[in-house]
Amino acid sequence: MIAEKTTMIDVTMNKDVLVVGCGTPGVDAAAALSEKGYTVVLAHDSDQPMAVAGVEVMAATQVASLAGVAGDYRTCLATADRSIERTFGAVVVAPVYGLEPLNLAYDLTLDKRVVTMTQMEALLEDAAFIDGLKKGEGKSVAFVSGFGQEGDPAATRRVLVAALAIQKLGNSSAYIYANNVKVGGPGLERLFTEGRHQGVVCFKPTEKPVIDQGETLKITINDPVIREDVILEPDYIVVEEKTVVGRKNLDLAATLRIDTDCDGLLPSNNVHRFPVRSNREGIFVASQPVDSANVVLRVDELLKAGVVTVAKERAVVDDTKCVICLTCYRCCPHGAIFWENGVAAISPVACQGCGICASECPMDAIQIGGFTDNALKADIEAAVTSVKGTPSIVAFCCENSAFEAGQAAKALGVDLPDGFRMVQVPCAGKVDVEFIMKAFVEGADGVMVAACHEGNCKAERGNTYAGWRVAEVQKRLEAMGLNKDRLIFTTIASNMAEEFSAKVRKFAEKL
Repeated sequence: MIAEKTTMIDVTMNKDVLVVGCGTPGVDAAAALSEKGYTVVLAHDSDQPMAVAGVEVMAATQVASLAGVAGDYRTCLATADRSIERTFGAVVVAPVYGLEPLNLAYDLTLDKRVVTMTQMEALLEDAAFIDGLKKGEGKSVAFVSGFGQEGDPAATRRVLVAALAIQKLGNSSAYIYANNVKVGGPGLERLFTEGRHQGVVCFKPTEKPVIDQGETLKITINDPVIREDVILEPDYIVVEEKTVVGRKNLDLAATLRIDTDCDGLLPSNNVHRFPVRSNREGIFVASQPVDSANVVLRVDELLKAGVVTVAKERAVVDDTKCVICLTCYRCCPHGAIFWENGVAAISPVACQGCGICASECPMDAIQIGGFTDNALKADIEAAVTSVKGTPSIVAFCCENSAFEAGQAAKALGVDLPDGFRMVQVPCAGKVDVEFIMKAFVEGADGVMVAACHEGNCKAERGNTYAGWRVAEVQKRLEAMGLNKDRLIFTTIASNMAEEFSAKVRKFAEKL
């Protein structure tokens, strides 16, 4: 469904930028934004003095609260003895994570021969240690990674850089024991190849190496090619480290109302927001070295003009129905809802039009522009009445995934049942119980709700809400003595036309 007429409005944006935290990518972004003419405040909770050219630095400062939306974030910054209220157009989070050695995962005790990755990086900056390696004092260094935890490109980069530095000294050898060498980052494959050419030896055993920490260090693995044990007696063993999010970062995420990933890292691992966007418009996260440039681009994109043009009626609240129950405020994944004149109000800048709030509202007080309840009901009626074949199937399809897959299936001539009809929705989270029951009342033999895969939903949780509602209606169908299998919930991606067709045909066969 596409709105026939959309009224656009201009919204003025505050152009000041708040950077929270002293992570290097965020500090670099603060400096770059200042150079572009933005007023930048860098607030961090460390007592250590810091100077960034053109940036107002506030040490020992925390974000006590944040209200508002992109272009108008009203922030309370707190120190030990005072609170300061400032308004910013955008917020950049620059988290600093801790590191925890995983030596216990290898049954190792840290000592002068068994060191952490951080310790080895420090040693490689020590002239005395480097001279010792050059003279042959400690000819071999072994890195173990990916067995205490699943590896990642950031950890791989640290290992490869250190191993290559050791190998280049000429009188020392570096060995890497890695479960998986994750080279899915900028320049990592080139770095790995250079290390191999320099002589770095990389073992990729499927099982954790057996390490004996006796008078001499001994690492044993079984080589599946030669079918024998391979034993190395290195002078040093370097163990991997686990990233520790820390309570402060989690508290900051809660204050800003931004999602984290399953490990608590910021931001959430959502493919629609890579690399620096969060679930809230105007709040960005700079945690990787490459993020600083991306943050500058995104902030500039949002604030450069000082005004943004948005759809006025992306989501509209009927103030005669709103009872301020807070349901919409709690379920909005984008922090777009606030209070104005005693009723809920939705920011057209922050709202992304997913429709979760509209479907969760117990009073039906919220309508989504282009996807109003009456318009969707009309689409459902049209879908059922236009069916010529049997069984008749109405599929509520997310426009970001299933609807595109269905359109692709039609364009490619992929077989779909004659009785199949799609109803486009902005997100599966917009499909409420009333719409599903409406399809059955109109005569549909089966109803399908097709959402994005987990972790692929643009609204983060739209597929979750849709799944809950389908389960609720299935219970109602059973209570009425009807077959609950007439209603199914499925997930699909936009590029899965063949799979989409297969799921529809399988559903039709069951009916």
